[in-house]
Amino acid sequence: MKEEELEEGLGVIPASQCNVSLKKQRSRSILSSFFCCFRDYNVDAPPGSSPGVLPPLVEENGGLQKGDQRQIIPIPSPPAKYLLPEVTVLDYGKKCVVIDLDETLVHSSFKPISNADFIVPVEIDGTIHQVYVLKRPHVDEFLQRMGQLFECVLFTASLAKYADPVADLLDRWGVFRARLFRESCVFHRGNYVKDLSRLGRELSKVIIVDNSPASYIFHPENAVPVQSWFDDMTDTELLDLIPFFEGLSQEDDVYSMLHRLCRWTPGGASLTLRVTGTSTYGSLRMDTRRGLPDIESHRDLHIWIIENLQMVPVPEPAYGNFFEKHCYVVLHVPQSLKATPGVPKDLHYWVGKMAAPGAQGAPGSFLQHLKEALGGATVQHREVQGHESACFRSYFRSGIIYRKGGLASALKHVETNVYNIQRLLRIRGGKHVSATEVELSWHSFNNSDVFLLDLGRMMIQWNGPKASAARKARGLFLTHSLRDRERGGRAQVSVVDDEAEATDLMEIMEAVLGRRVGSLHAAMPSKRMNQLQKANVHLYQVCQKSKDLVVQELSTCPLTQDLLQEENCYILDQGGFKIYVWQGRRASLQERGAAFRRALNFIQAKGYPSYTSVEVMDDGAESAGFKQLFRSWSGQQRKNKNLSGMGKLLQVKLDVGKLHSQPELAAQLRMVDDASGSVQIWCIQDSRRQPVDPKHHGQLCADSCYLVLYTYRRMGLVQHVLYLWQGLQATAHEISALRGNAEELDLWYRGALVQEHVTMGSEPPHFLAIFQGQLVIFQGHPRHSRKGQPAPAVSLFHIQGTDSYNTRTMEVPARASALNSSDVFLLVTANLCYLWFGKGCSGDQREMARTVVTIICREDMEIVLEGQEPPNFWEALGGRAPYPSNKRPPEDVCDFQPRLFECSCQAGPLVLTEVVFFSQEDLDKYDVMLLDAWQEIFLWLGAAASEWKQEAVAWGQEYLKTHPAGRSLATPIVLVRQGHEPPTFIGWFCTWDPYKWSNTQSYEEVVAGDPGAVSTISEITAEIVNFRLSRWPGNDRAGPLALRALKSSEDISESELELGPRAGTGSRSTVSSASSSSYQSSPQSLGSGGLPREQLRHQAVEDLPEGVDPAHKEAYLSDSDFQDIFGKSKEEFYSMAKWRQQQEKQQLGFF
Repeated sequence: MKEEELEEGLGVIPASQCNVSLKKQRSRSILSSFFCCFRDYNVDAPPGSSPGVLPPLVEENGGLQKGDQRQIIPIPSPPAKYLLPEVTVLDYGKKCVVIDLDETLVHSSFKPISNADFIVPVEIDGTIHQVYVLKRPHVDEFLQRMGQLFECVLFTASLAKYADPVADLLDRWGVFRARLFRESCVFHRGNYVKDLSRLGRELSKVIIVDNSPASYIFHPENAVPVQSWFDDMTDTELLDLIPFFEGLSQEDDVYSMLHRLCRWTPGGASLTLRVTGTSTYGSLRMDTRRGLPDIESHRDLHIWIIENLQMVPVPEPAYGNFFEKHCYVVLHVPQSLKATPGVPKDLHYWVGKMAAPGAQGAPGSFLQHLKEALGGATVQHREVQGHESACFRSYFRSGIIYRKGGLASALKHVETNVYNIQRLLRIRGGKHVSATEVELSWHSFNNSDVFLLDLGRMMIQWNGPKASAARKARGLFLTHSLRDRERGGRAQVSVVDDEAEATDLMEIMEAVLGRRVGSLHAAMPSKRMNQLQKANVHLYQVCQKSKDLVVQELSTCPLTQDLLQEENCYILDQGGFKIYVWQGRRASLQERGAAFRRALNFIQAKGYPSYTSVEVMDDGAESAGFKQLFRSWSGQQRKNKNLSGMGKLLQVKLDVGKLHSQPELAAQLRMVDDASGSVQIWCIQDSRRQPVDPKHHGQLCADSCYLVLYTYRRMGLVQHVLYLWQGLQATAHEISALRGNAEELDLWYRGALVQEHVTMGSEPPHFLAIFQGQLVIFQGHPRHSRKGQPAPAVSLFHIQGTDSYNTRTMEVPARASALNSSDVFLLVTANLCYLWFGKGCSGDQREMARTVVTIICREDMEIVLEGQEPPNFWEALGGRAPYPSNKRPPEDVCDFQPRLFECSCQAGPLVLTEVVFFSQEDLDKYDVMLLDAWQEIFLWLGAAASEWKQEAVAWGQEYLKTHPAGRSLATPIVLVRQGHEPPTFIGWFCTWDPYKWSNTQSYEEVVAGDPGAVSTISEITAEIVNFRLSRWPGNDRAGPLALRALKSSEDISESELELGPRAGTGSRSTVSSASSSSYQSSPQSLGSGGLPREQLRHQAVEDLPEGVDPAHKEAYLSDSDFQDIFGKSKEEFYSMAKWRQQQEKQQLGFF
């Protein structure tokens, strides 16, 4: 069969013909039934149609039915058997998105395509044909993000023999939970219709993404239409749709947002996204009349500098550089593929320490306008130089650089490949360092910080004798980042770790700084609040009395969410560390508008430092840090979720392969596997561990401590988890012995054990699953270990759990008040056992209780229902007594995000520094990091941080003890070593590379790999001399303003502009003298008239007179020549913006 016949049968139309209406029925061939349709579905909406109105019928997918009358579409009744299986644990609570294949995600053709992404062989009537498949631009990003937000289903009208192998190649991440093909469609009036009512999902939670209106004609109100795609590689529609779907995933139902944002347009049904009335694909179009710029939607970070009350974009290479005389606006929009749905955007205004008071207030209005234009959840922050929030610092992984200067220097921000530089930067900080430009003098140095001497072609990092290894490594990271961004990677980097061993480098430093006199002084300690100070939380209500707004204290910690009423605004004071302002959605405009002003007045009234951080948020857009200041927090989108069936789902759906290939699932379920590995148990007796007979595994004592070693395989490798279980009645001596024995085991296994500290009654799910529902905790010794001790006359056991993954049995005091109507209890007497079923217990609870009874009770057993107890039952319990009889309320489902902290206690109490938007890159070998997953705490030890191993668990306990939300001290604490991370830890990170640390150079390796000092000291000394010559050409060659323009900083006194060394600068004056001598002996030296214009204008670098800086040729003109050529004085010229100077120089032959 010819290719033309194949294409004719498939309905493939060249891109040039895509907009031609299909008026006549095409002839069908044997291949016409293979694909649904491969042409552009160019369906016009009827005039005047509106969202939610059914389009006219089509006679073929993509073709209009004759006549334009509106008709009623009969929707079939739901089938007895649905098309989709039950929802998996991973997709529990998500909406369902049905995604089309052809012309939506890919375009396929039988004609060879040179740039085809896939070539799929397909058998048709005994002949193998090659199908060439093109992927739509950004389809990978689109699918990955959709898989995070929704339960995704592929639904195509093509045949499975073609679509299934294409989906295998396209979906490398397992995004599609199910695949539906032509046989699942409904054939209706010549079209294959995708009937969403047959899926088995609630229609208000279902969206269909399709390029053919005929495919969703039964449910147009559920559709997100897309334009048909063939081969336009500049198409961005899938990328542009991602923000829309992120918002849609948070809606209660899909209809409200689709009706609000979707409209039919001529030439095809396509979705138009609106941001306050205007929109463009790929960007958010702002109101430029209000000084607002456009925002590119595919970028996560945008930075503007405030200039003349306008927001001027900062070029991306300059991100992280902030000039201290200015204010900035920073917008962050999370773009991570695993970003938690509903995470708000962050808007910051940053104030430099030298910014004028008038400029400091300007960004506030921009924030408000931006917030209104962006819409949705937005958190506003106020940042002050040197005291930025953890959220702000997390954007700049290599560090923040504070630069001197004002408007003229800030406009150019960072000029690349400029080498006539001399500056000194002090580098300090924790996880995210900052570099501050300081005086170019030995007086700026101290013994604990890292300093960078930047000489243009050479960058020398000097490490203080007491600087930590982590600070040295992070300083070197920032140094390399500066070299790559500002010098194109061509500058030479050298490190001074020991001055005695780096004599060549010290000689260069002394040539610039002079000889150092005296010893180094100690660094000024940075002021950081400890955890106890941060736990001092107070909540204030902002309320209106008569015409005034007043602030009155409402409560102290622990706070509860119900204190926040949507009609009011509140100020939350976290011990002066940060001020939060929460605005209820129904609060008055006056209260909301005064939020920032009230916060600043509050700071002043409290006497807090002016740099205290401020965070303003709306109801429903709370940050993770704010939520965790409350005892519990239930997000709006989760209030209606019923997670009570999670245990049952866990039992049915748990798949070891998925837990290991999808660690995020393991983290959410807190299961490293299905608990089918091997187990060893030791009991701590007389400070030593004694093995427990396997037939008695699961029988623990409340006054003892146990070691439970669990071994399993993950990806073919043997892994270990060591549980340190301590009874509530264990002594401090036994707990200490437990930890000592755990250390011995850890040494035996060469540090490969993941150690989890477990307190009786707070056992994690995996620990319970190990015993398959047979865990029994006795108050005294179990029967097998009593060694002649008499058994108690009466024992009462509380049985909690619904399946083998979550059941524990604990002995409780044998009295009636211990009963609870919601649970099952076992009463053991000398002659008979009573299994008591409370009225509120479920069938699953009763079933599990029957399996536990055989472990405890060997006597006859009698089942007793609540309210039908025999007299002997109450007699054994010492008589009747009141007990809880109301139905137990469901457990709160806390909407807390995991948080990562860097631990430090170098100088006193524990200090935790948060790392926001964390990733594996934030884990360094020198670190001890605390990951708070709320239900458990992880302490991660880097390979070079073993010295802190003993303190790490104590830090976790201190964190729980001082937490403002009143956390339980029994929360499990997990100790994890670098390189031995379990899936329950890995799953909280966006991506994880198990080979990262084996492929990453250490600090020592990086230093060793950097080239050493330059060939000879004379070479670098000559460069320093030349730098000064070109920087200060001399009073007889240029006026003071020209000299001032050549300086790196604007803050230079007139005395500094004079040529020659200062008195008392040591060996520095020797270099300066050499410079002056060399200059005066130059044959081109002229008098006060300057150099002739013909020697400077339109001259190549090699033709310039000796000593002339080619970047500043105009500075060597006389004042009269300068005025004649440029038409302005040098003062006027150098007051212009840098880019305008360069433009004029290029036009006049001085560039």
